[in-house]
Amino acid sequence: MIRSQAAHRPVEPPDDARALDLPKTLTQAQQEALSAIVFFRRQRKVTLGWVIGDRRLSEKLVRGLLQMDLVVENVLDDRPVLQLTPAGRAARAQLTQ
Repeated sequence: MIRSQAAHRPVEPPDDARALDLPKTLTQAQQEALSAIVFFRRQRKVTLGWVIGDRRLSEKLVRGLLQMDLVVENVLDDRPVLQLTPAGRAARAQLTQ
């Protein structure tokens, strides 16, 4: 009997499953940053981080969210903006429940 190679590989959980566990590991500042990115339309990048609405986010905080693939930095109208990825939207949905 021949076994397929796929049976021997560890199965990685899908991205959505990882997003479900994420709110438990996010710090309070990261949770507030995700909420601010969704809520405030006015964003600008400054020397030491970001100003989103009336909140300041440090470069280290944003870098952590980027590394976790919760946000992505895009350019709209020649201005950098932060937007939530699908994993970020799923994590934020878990936070609001």
